[in-house]
Amino acid sequence: MKKKTLLQILVSKHVPESSYSLNGIKDGECLCIIKEDSSWKIVHNSRGKITFSESCADEEECYERFYEIMKHDYGWNDI
Repeated sequence: MKKKTLLQILVSKHVPESSYSLNGIKDGECLCIIKEDSSWKIVHNSRGKITFSESCADEEECYERFYEIMKHDYGWNDI
C-alpha cells in the first residue's frame, strides 16, 4: 500500500490525527511509522514509552500492516 492511499483511508474513516503518525514518532498516545536507517517499523508510543514495535520488510508493507492494525482496532470491514 502507498502512503497516500493509507492517508486517504484514515481521513475517510475519520481517524483522529492525534492517534497516529506516518512521519515518525509523535508525542502522546499514538501508532507511528518510523524509518530507522534502511528499516521500517510500526511502533506504539504511549506518552514517550514504546509499548509495541514491529519491523516490516519495506515501506509499502509497513503501510499495509499499519492499515491492518487500525482495521482490527477500529473494527472496520474491508475498504
